[in-house]
Amino acid sequence: MNTSTTQDQPQSEPIQAEACIIIHPGSKHLRIGRATDVNPHTILHAIARPKRPDGPLHRDPLLIPTVTLSKETSLQVEENYQSMRSTLQSCLRSDGTPRPATTSHQVATSNKQCTPIQGSLSNLQLVTKSEVKDYIIGDQVLYTHPAEHFNVHFPFRHGDLNIHSGVGGSLSSVLADLETIWGHCIVNLLEIPRSELKHYRAVLVIPDIYNRLYLKELVGLLLSQLGFGGCFLLQDHVAATFGAGLGAACVVDLGDQKTSVSCVEDALSQRATRIRLDYGGADITQSFHYLLQRAGFPYKECQPQHPLDGALLTRLKEGYCHLNLDLCGLRDVNFVIERPGVSTLRYHIKVGDELLLAPLGLFNTEVFALTGQDKRGQGQTNASGDPEDPHDANYLRETSRRAHKEALENQSASATNMDTTENSTAVAGQGEDDLVVDSLAADAAPDDQPQQQLLYSLDQAILHSIERCSSDEMKRRMYSCILLVGGGAKFEGLSTWLHNRLLLQIPFQFRPEQTEIVVGPKEMDPSMVAWKGAAIMSCLESAQELWIRPTEWKKIGVRLLRERAPFYW
Repeated sequence: MNTSTTQDQPQSEPIQAEACIIIHPGSKHLRIGRATDVNPHTILHAIARPKRPDGPLHRDPLLIPTVTLSKETSLQVEENYQSMRSTLQSCLRSDGTPRPATTSHQVATSNKQCTPIQGSLSNLQLVTKSEVKDYIIGDQVLYTHPAEHFNVHFPFRHGDLNIHSGVGGSLSSVLADLETIWGHCIVNLLEIPRSELKHYRAVLVIPDIYNRLYLKELVGLLLSQLGFGGCFLLQDHVAATFGAGLGAACVVDLGDQKTSVSCVEDALSQRATRIRLDYGGADITQSFHYLLQRAGFPYKECQPQHPLDGALLTRLKEGYCHLNLDLCGLRDVNFVIERPGVSTLRYHIKVGDELLLAPLGLFNTEVFALTGQDKRGQGQTNASGDPEDPHDANYLRETSRRAHKEALENQSASATNMDTTENSTAVAGQGEDDLVVDSLAADAAPDDQPQQQLLYSLDQAILHSIERCSSDEMKRRMYSCILLVGGGAKFEGLSTWLHNRLLLQIPFQFRPEQTEIVVGPKEMDPSMVAWKGAAIMSCLESAQELWIRPTEWKKIGVRLLRERAPFYW
């Protein structure tokens, strides 16, 4: 590949796919690779640095930590699980026979005699400060020595930049962490020297609900700090439709710490339909551990806040949890505990309906109170002003308001002169406050306010999102095709369960001939769909006008995003 000419190509000329790097950052994993790669490199999106001798300690946990529940809340969680058990007991298998349910007492009795099998001495080595020069990247972060003080940071939390008041929580610190992690992956995984990045371009997959300030900083990071020869931003839900080959769909992204829903049509995420909920795969993992404890989990020393135990629980959830009603009774679950310097322990236990109850939390979100109760839905907030953009949303809003007012005054005066008293009175009755001038984008919500107040289950979030579509015809199209992506969409039977829940709730006038729920399109891993879609889009001829060059960014700045971004800025 002759990369030396890439930087000097005209903007209209397609670039080679090998020179496009697709970056999809998430709360837990980072997916990065060339557009020509079959699958991206996937690593833990974390960085650990040795703590300064006199500095404070900060460790972001792998799993969302549980909270101490009040007696009342604890009782409500138990009641919800009992209600879910009753539902499972009343379900039928696919052959029409009743489904035998299990109780936590049955599982606990079965596991009472379980004793771990001791194996050979573990070869696991934890990472110590003496082995680290500056930082540790990715999966190795899980193996930092607990007695050694490392500051552990996950730059993304709940689908957005992890800004907090602790050490390393400022915007500049988070951006520095991202530069280090992404730069390390580019050099060590993609084997591209930093000095050569001027010959490459980057596509950054961003959340469907975004913060404009953060996007501006991320573009600066790609073009100025990392030194790419060009970049553009793409919303993850839009990228998912490209990856699945769909023109229109209601996209549901089940991430590790957030669940997001929006309706996408013709490569545009409809702003009014976007909703993000602060629960995801990590909440299901903590719920699974809670259920295992109630069922006599023999590994009593399990501590979800410990990185290795958190990773173990995640593996158990991903390997065994499901929503297949045909799988009944007690099932075998095997796992190994490995700690440095001691013998490995192999457990062989039995687990029953706990395997279904954990993912069923997506439809009974009250049980996620285990990890905190502040998980209410939120939408795209109004645009804030930007001092670098003289024609930002505030400017457009004010000029639009004045233009509307002048038009009404002229219309009122004209109506009076023509002696059309009736029309004049009607127009004069419209005051400035009655004008809807904030809906600047074609897809803006009628009230243009964040969708808050309610804790939606997965099916309720989909219904709420589609309900905010602008036309009845669009609602029918969205109900006909629902795309599930993200790591949390891998539970066997999830699509069937969701389909049955939605069929009972879709309004009659919007019911399509067929509701299709797409999971793993083209036999693809659901967590890779958005990355693959961004790779496809970067190679399209129509995408060539989206690229932002470093010289343009330095000269024009954030105004370029309003002109070039493939979404309403």
